[in-house]
Amino acid sequence: MAYYEHKSGNKYKLVAKDPDSVGWKRKSTTIEVPAEIAKNERKLQLYLASELLNFEKKVSNGEIIKTKNISLSDFVQTWDKGYAESNMGEYTQFVNNNFLRIYILPKFGAMRIDKITTLHLVNFFAELVKKNGQPMATNTKLNIYKAAKSVFDAAVSWNIIMINPIDGVKRPTAQKKERRALRLKKKSYTRKETTVVILALFRLPKKWMLYFLGVLLGGFRRGEFLATEWEEVYFDERCGIDITKQITFDKEGKKIEGELKTDESEAFVPMPRWYMDALREYYLEWKKEKLLRRKWKGGKKNYIFHKGWGEMYFPGSATKKWSDFLQDNNLPIIRLHDLRHTTAMLLRESGADIKTIQERLRHARTATTTDIYMHKSEMVSRDAADRLESLNPMAGQNSPQHSPGAAV
Repeated sequence: MAYYEHKSGNKYKLVAKDPDSVGWKRKSTTIEVPAEIAKNERKLQLYLASELLNFEKKVSNGEIIKTKNISLSDFVQTWDKGYAESNMGEYTQFVNNNFLRIYILPKFGAMRIDKITTLHLVNFFAELVKKNGQPMATNTKLNIYKAAKSVFDAAVSWNIIMINPIDGVKRPTAQKKERRALRLKKKSYTRKETTVVILALFRLPKKWMLYFLGVLLGGFRRGEFLATEWEEVYFDERCGIDITKQITFDKEGKKIEGELKTDESEAFVPMPRWYMDALREYYLEWKKEKLLRRKWKGGKKNYIFHKGWGEMYFPGSATKKWSDFLQDNNLPIIRLHDLRHTTAMLLRESGADIKTIQERLRHARTATTTDIYMHKSEMVSRDAADRLESLNPMAGQNSPQHSPGAAV
């Protein structure tokens, strides 16, 4: 026989007999009744009866797994095998596992998963700060939140817990001061700045000059261009580059050649002829260099950009080289990925429509191009203002000075 008992406040314990056990062994869970229901006795009794019946059915069907000895750490291992490996890319697994390992598990790993409450999590997110005690970026908090939510959502789906404790936790959002700082942060170069950057790039070794120029002109993600091989470069009338894969991370954080971010990311990207001419010259040098290498470590791979022995670069190598380049040349600081933003801005200023820019950046949806990459352009804003110059009442023959009855 199943029954429920009041614990405290709006919390009730549901108890049902385990049909797989000998004697009167029970399984139980604790639920929290919504406040608007708890204050009405009739609604409360109906709600508890319904929850108890549902719980009893799940116990009878073997859907309720005994959670007494399941810690969050133990469950995360199950989640990793049963959910993450089948539904997440390896890089996403790597990122999520890092957030769980660094932030969530040190705090809650030893706790029974069914004993972790919404209040525990609310306090945890409210107290999150950097190691130096400074406020943590909202984006970092959000990534921690998403990693934890994925775990708790799976626990509910698999009937490990009845109530999802993270459902009551507010999704981290940036405050006004942080939003303003993000708006003011430089996200792309102007056309004038781009010209200066390109000239400075020619002071780099040819390999890195061509890599960063290609990222800028092609709108490539860093790992996409690092994974490009000579077989995917067309010097003929097509004059462009096939993007088919990327260098990324596996779940252990090791560099691998992996699939692209989206299906739309795989595409042929036409490139300026002057850039392709420079790339062709580099190809001849690249072939000579390979012949001089006694121990080629690239196997059958022919990456355009490699460590010197044919081996793929670690994605962070390009980021570090870009950062050093900007500092060495005293150039405005933007992220390497923000060269894609610059690509969009340059195309926008040249009069390209949204669809053209979307195709260039290989986005699945136009909304992504509009929302993320179409940043404020000084040239476009100036053009918009210039279009209103004709309304100047003080200019031309129709100005107030020339109108009949104007004051003398």
